[in-house]
Amino acid sequence: MTLTLEEKAQMNISRDVTISEIMQSLRRIFKAIQDYSHEVSEKYGITGPQLWVVKTISLDGNLALGDLGKRMYLQPSTITGLIDVLERKGYVTRVRDQDDRRVVRVQLTAKGKRLAEKAPNPAQGKIIYGLRKLKKKELNPIYNSVQKMVEIMEAQNVKVTFFFDQE
Repeated sequence: MTLTLEEKAQMNISRDVTISEIMQSLRRIFKAIQDYSHEVSEKYGITGPQLWVVKTISLDGNLALGDLGKRMYLQPSTITGLIDVLERKGYVTRVRDQDDRRVVRVQLTAKGKRLAEKAPNPAQGKIIYGLRKLKKKELNPIYNSVQKMVEIMEAQNVKVTFFFDQE
């Protein structure tokens, strides 16, 4: 099948519009997370990821560090760094498990509980909560698309912590 010049031009316009919409959508996502993180930092003196830790602990209670990392889809080193900062600021405390002294649990202090009650829900969590609602067949194309974006950006080996974390 041979396409006419008009059909080829229409395909290119459609392709350009699609690329433009992808870029706009990515900008919206990044901007929403950045704005939220800035607002939280200004108002509460902590980063968006730190607030997300506080909110996650407030929902799930006394959590082992490993469980907290799994719930937030973060590496243990990232969770440890976030907990270190939150502990220094007086929002959380580490407690050894009574049954297994090797297990370290994290719980909110009174100050952390007050923060969890008054602060807004974390923007980063929206992504995970939304993805959790999807069926596997809906997740796969998103996964493939995001992986392709990482390849396009040649970012496979970029070390990451979390969106706009300042620590």
